Order: sequence, then structure tokens, then C-alpha cells
Amino acid sequence: MNIAHVHNQFLPGQWLDTFIPGIPKAGGFTITSPPSAAIATPNKTKTNSQNEPAPHIELAVQKSPNPPAQYFHLPIPTLLNTPLSVRVGGSFTYPPPPQSLPIPASHIKRLVLVAGGVGINPLISIFSHLIRLHASQRPEEIHFLYGTKTGESEPDPQSILFLPRLMDLVGAVNEARDVTLSLFLTGPTGYESGEKIEHGKLPNRTWAKRIGEGDMVGALDGWREDRAGRDTTVCYVCGPQNMTDEVVEFLGKQEGMKPGRVLCEKWW
Repeated sequence: MNIAHVHNQFLPGQWLDTFIPGIPKAGGFTITSPPSAAIATPNKTKTNSQNEPAPHIELAVQKSPNPPAQYFHLPIPTLLNTPLSVRVGGSFTYPPPPQSLPIPASHIKRLVLVAGGVGINPLISIFSHLIRLHASQRPEEIHFLYGTKTGESEPDPQSILFLPRLMDLVGAVNEARDVTLSLFLTGPTGYESGEKIEHGKLPNRTWAKRIGEGDMVGALDGWREDRAGRDTTVCYVCGPQNMTDEVVEFLGKQEGMKPGRVLCEKWW
């Protein structure tokens, strides 16, 4: 795969169709790394003293009977140096396509990202990309709401998809009030209580419940008491079908919001 060539063509949030020799149907997988990870630089080599990863594209490939997915779970030596034909697709991107948004992307002051389960996949690419930009090149505020299930009563962040990466990205930002991560966990008995989870390894803003309407309103308002700024707020939503439909409808109907500023990915 010519990484530099692919980098010139993909935006955060897109997927990659992979055409694997011997498999007639292409496999589509979300790109979870930011475009900058695919850039070859003098300091980014296959091996170096800082263990910096070589230029790469990270894909979300869940184990399944799907032949393309099975291919990517073959032993690593089998996959290395195997050429693949690929095609980038998808319009759930940042910046969004100009025709999909009623305001210019440069006018977005507050960005709300809402992920449910594996809906985190395109949003981790978008969030990673934005946090790596200079503060002047991204929205002034970014508020991430992440809801997922856990099978543990005291979950380790490593067991929750992309949570360690999210926490590292938030921790790298100086303006703690302007870039927030809120985690909502369901699963074991007691995880529907709605109470805040005080667990030193988890984000400070972690609750035992699903993402609720009050949580979405709080993010829309930047966790402030007034409703200023909604006219320059844009929301991205990705998750299971029912969750996505409900969240998109709710956000689009809020005062100061318009459906055209609530974008979603329907991957099902």
C-alpha cells in the first residue's frame, strides 16, 4: 500500500474499501487513525530510538465470518508486504463536505461528538486529527460523549475501545474546559444507577448510565448555564441505528439548532 498516496485522498472519518486477491467482494473498514499518521517524515521510520510508528493507516476490523475481515486476522507474517488495492469512501468527515453544512466549517466554534459502541471508530479519527492541530485551526470547543457497555464492575480503560487514546488526547490539551470527554457505561448490575463513577483509572466525567438528554444539552451548551453559541455548534453522531436516530432527532430539535448541523454516519 502506498501510504503517501492514500494520505492525499482521505479525510478523518472515512472508510477504506479493500480489494483482496482471491476474495470477490471488497471489504469496507473504518479508518481510525488521523491522516497525519500516514505522512512519511524524516523522523518517522520503521525503526528509531523513540519507537515512533512508521507511516500507517489503522483500520477497525472486527473478527467475523466476513472473508475480508478474516483475511486481516491472518498471522502477521502472512500479511506483511502483501499489496492491496484500496479505495477511500465516505462523506462523514471533518471538515464536512461544504454542501452538507449550512455554515462554513471555519465558522464552527463548538463541536459535539456523540459515539455509541463501535460508533467510536470514525469519531476517534476525527478527534485525533483535531487535537493534533494547532488550537487556532480547530473549533474553540470540542465535547465528546462516549457511551458503551462494559462487562466489568471496575473496568480497566484498556478494556474499553479507544478509551486510553481518548484520555491521552484530552490530557494533551491545555484548555481543560474547552475540550471534554464524558464516558457513559452500562452493563453490570448497578450500571444503570445514573451515579457518577469515582474510579481513578477512568475519566473524571464517567457515569453509570446511557447518554441522556440532559447530557446532550450540556454538551450543546459547552457545559455552561447559558445557551450562547448554539448557532455555531455542529454535532457528529455515530452508533447503533436506534441510538443514532434518537440522538439526531433530539439534537436537531433543540433551540438554536438545525437538523443540517447534526451529521451522522449510517453504517448499518
